[in-house]
Amino acid sequence: MNFYKITGFVLVIMSGLIYTLDRGFSLISSSLIKAGFLSGRMTGAIPEVEASGIFSNLFVPFFFFSGVALIIFGIKKK
Repeated sequence: MNFYKITGFVLVIMSGLIYTLDRGFSLISSSLIKAGFLSGRMTGAIPEVEASGIFSNLFVPFFFFSGVALIIFGIKKK
């Protein structure tokens, strides 16, 4: 494998890892807010637990599309 393919695969894997960590931490923080609400006086509406989207962290699509472009470039260069 050449440099472009390896770098592309690393960038795609990094984008998936960053997305997974970002989504997990946002779910945990939202769940903590909901748990604090339910253990308190419970006035008002119950907050909704939302996970972050794929475009909320700009590094995820940048790494993903850069990785795919490098993989395609590495395949076409060969």
